[in-house]
This record gives sequence, structure tokens and C-alpha cells, in this order.
Amino acid sequence: MPERTEHVLLYIKYVDDALAEQGVTAVEGAISGISLRILARALPDGRTSVAVSLYRRVHRMRASGKAFHYWTSEKLTSMARTKKDLVVLREIDRRTGKSTTRHVFSETMVESWIHGLSGTLQSWMRSNPQARRLEGPDPEGVDNAVDRAIAAIREHIGGLPNWNNRFPLLKDDWQYRAASVYLPYLDARDHVQVAMNLFGVRAYRRPLAREVERLDISTLSWFAMFRGLVPVDWLIDAMGTMKTADGGSLMRERSLTSLQRRGIRSILRRTPQPVLRRILKEPVHQARRTLADAADCTAHRLAVTRDLDLLPEIIAARGQRRVRGSRDLEHLVRDLPAIERWYDPRGRTAQRVMQGEIVALWEMEHYNREIRLLPEGTAQVADWGLWKDEAFRTQALGLIEARRRELMAAFDRERHEREEARRLALVAKQAERHQWALQTAALLDGRVAAPGLRFVVARDAETLSRWGAVLNNCIGGYAGELELDVFAAVCDADGRVRLNLQITQSHGVEQILGNYNRDAVRELGEAAQHVVDGLVAMDISFHPDALGMDGLRLPQGID
Repeated sequence: MPERTEHVLLYIKYVDDALAEQGVTAVEGAISGISLRILARALPDGRTSVAVSLYRRVHRMRASGKAFHYWTSEKLTSMARTKKDLVVLREIDRRTGKSTTRHVFSETMVESWIHGLSGTLQSWMRSNPQARRLEGPDPEGVDNAVDRAIAAIREHIGGLPNWNNRFPLLKDDWQYRAASVYLPYLDARDHVQVAMNLFGVRAYRRPLAREVERLDISTLSWFAMFRGLVPVDWLIDAMGTMKTADGGSLMRERSLTSLQRRGIRSILRRTPQPVLRRILKEPVHQARRTLADAADCTAHRLAVTRDLDLLPEIIAARGQRRVRGSRDLEHLVRDLPAIERWYDPRGRTAQRVMQGEIVALWEMEHYNREIRLLPEGTAQVADWGLWKDEAFRTQALGLIEARRRELMAAFDRERHEREEARRLALVAKQAERHQWALQTAALLDGRVAAPGLRFVVARDAETLSRWGAVLNNCIGGYAGELELDVFAAVCDADGRVRLNLQITQSHGVEQILGNYNRDAVRELGEAAQHVVDGLVAMDISFHPDALGMDGLRLPQGID
């Protein structure tokens, strides 16, 4: 396939050096230059397109403090003749990525298109009188150069089509609507051909042609969205309920964009027929506006979109009967999982460069802070020029990583030593408590607690469980503390358990309770005081808040 050839029709380029220096030192995002280029391209099929671009020179500041600039286009426009012998003007906004296409039928539109861009260039040149010319004519000759470029565009594009000849069924005022709206009427001499263009040859019916002749273009373009998705009889019935323009119901809303039409069509293709039939019964302006909102989050080039492939599954899970119309369908579309799409113009590239340098600058500062802790002469202090050296940077980051691993190893060693010391201290304390418990148990076991009562020390968990069952308390749950604390019972001459005691090394007697955790006095009466006196005589202390001590007293000086 042969390559297309290009021919420059106009190239104007001006820069302001003084403004560039000011932008470098003071203003982030300063504009120090502007250029306008008109380029004719011969396509392999013999057609010719004309591209017009307006560029600005933008200054930015890197994280390292070094300034840089780049040329970026605000709007890309082109004009070309299509295979249907129509002339199309396309505009792309580089900041938003939005593309607008319209057909040209008037010489005035061509002139206003070029003069609008040249007016922006001349406005900048008037506000920057010190600008220096790099390409193109002097400021006084810009208008003449633009007029010559417009004449050259007419030669390359050729004559513009006549609206009334190409669209005989439409009025003149329809030529300013979106191209996708009136294309079904191209070269159509009757409404039968329009109906076939809108809904397909196999779907044609006579009532369909009558409805196409009766209704306005906006309404017809909405029903054409359902082409091939529902029976044509459904469409004829739905179109029959619409009032004509003479009835005052002509839809005058803004035309759908190509992205919205593509998004609505994608949604309808994945929607079951019963739901589509309910949507067709809704007012057209309501359903169209609702699904246009849903399409905005599915067919947008820059923002977050939705995974429409999951829509049939979601509708099946919800139930077709519960999707009552376009509003419910819109809610389901908005709740679909998001898919992020990235648009990367020149400005975003500059932002990524600056973000990368910010990370590199932080790494350099972190490296310089870390090497201050190392012995002198171990590492070299880095500046920005040295840090951009890939070999030095790799070596420096390796040094920092080794330093981090060394510190982590030292931290792990210290933590292990602390845990080991804590474990040994706990073992020593447990051994001390165990030794104390053995001595106290030997001292207490079998001693007389009061006339007719004696102390019995528990040696195993089974004994504790049995005591708890006898006195209906929870002493059996302390089995884990055996041989660290002393658990004793006060038994009568028949061996019946009357009281339970818990004695700890740190606090002494903490509990002295009877059946159902009753106080010792309620269980033994005056004999409880003899039990307390006997414990005190064996140098066993009492906790100030020991349980079961109500009504009992301790000798003076005993805690």
C-alpha cells in the first residue's frame, strides 16, 4: 500500500524568548510560543485531507529544579472528503479527548474554522509584541497568508456538496444537526428508502414507511437503536403512539453524541427482549435521557467505564420482571464493576516525568541522610548530577538496602535477646512460685484449722474438680495454677469440705469461700475466725480485698 504524501499549506511559528526566561524562573506552565500549521495529505485512494493544528510552547519545572519545555496542541482539526462525496470536519480536544464530527455544506464554515484558529494565534502575538518569528510571515501578513491557505484548501478539498441535492427530503435548517442523525436521508428520494436505511431492508413494512414520514428525525434515530433487537411490529406499535410535530411533541433535545449512541446500543444488545419492550412503552424523551446517562459511564474515552459483559448475568440474577424500565436498567449499569481507561497526552507524559524525578529526589535525600550515620569516607555524598548516573544510583541504592538489612538484623537480634531475657525471667519466677507453693503446701496440709476442722491441700486437678462440684463453685477452673498457688480446703471430722481457699505468693489468701461462694462466717460461724487466726499463726498473709472475709478480723499489723 503506497504511503500518503504531505504538503504544507501554511506554517506560522513565533516564540517569546523574554517570556520563556521569565517562565523558567517564576511561572510554572508559562506559554512562550505558538504555532499554526495547515497540512494537506494525499490519501492512497486519491482523496485529500487537510489537517489544521494549533500548538503552544509550555514551560515546566522538574523536581530537580531544572526547567524544560515542550510543544503541545490544544485542538486537532481536519477536513476530508468521504467516499460518499461528503465533506467532514472533525475536531479533537486534546485535553478532554472529545471528538466532534460534522458535515460541511457552506464556505462560511470553512472560513470561520480557519479564522478562528488564526485569531487565537494573532491574539497571542498582540499580547506578546516581543515575540520572535521562526516560521511564516510577519505579523502584518498573517491575514493574507491565511486567506491564501483557505484558497488552497478549497482546491484540495474541491467543491462542497449541495444540501438540497443530497438531502431532498429534509429542510435547510437540518444541516446543522449531528451527521449521524441525517445520514439515513442521504440521496433518498422517498421515505421507503429512509425506512430501509434506518431499520434494514428485511424489516421494511408499509406502516413503517408511513411512521418514518410522519415522525421527526430525533425520534426516528431513537427507535433505530432497537434495529435487529426486537420485532419490527413492536417498533411500529411504539412509533404509532408518538404524536407528530404538528401536535407539539417534536423532540427538541440535544442530539446524542456518537459515544452515547454507541454506549446505548451496547446496553440494548445485552438486554432481554421483555425489558426492551417495557422501555419502548416509556416516553421517548424519558428513556433516551436515562439511557444516555447510563451510556456516559460506559462509552467514555477517558473516565471510568463499566464492564457491560456482566449485564446479562446481573439481569438474570435480579430477574427480568424486576427490571421495570430504563431507570432500573441504568441503576444496574452504574453498579457494574468499573474498568479504568488511561488517556496519555503530552502533558500527562510530562507529569509522569516530574513524578519520577520527585521519587528519585526523595531517594537521593534519603541516601544522603543514611550515609551520615556511616563511618566517614564509607560513601560519597550525592548531588543531582551524580544521582542521575545509573551506575552510581544502583550502587547507592544497593548500599542503602544493605544498610537496611543490617539494621533489621540488629533489630531482630535485640528483639530475640529481649524475648529470651523475658522468658528466662518468667521461668525463674515460675520456679520461685513453685518452690514457695511446695513449702506452703507442706506447712499447711493436715494442720488443725479449728476444733473439729483441718486443712487439706489439693495435689491434682481431679481434687479441685471434686471440691468445685461439692461446694458448687469454680475452683476446678484453677487447675492451671496448681503447684504455683496453693489451693486448700477446710474439712470437718467426717472429711466433708466446708471452705475453699486460694493462697498466692504475692497476696496471700485471696479467696476463702463456702458453698455457693458464701462468706466463711455464714458457712462456719465463729469457727471461721479460728481458721483465720490459725493461718495468721503460720505467717500466711491476707489480701486486703480477699473474698469471703466479711465479719472476720485480722490482728493489728496484719494485711
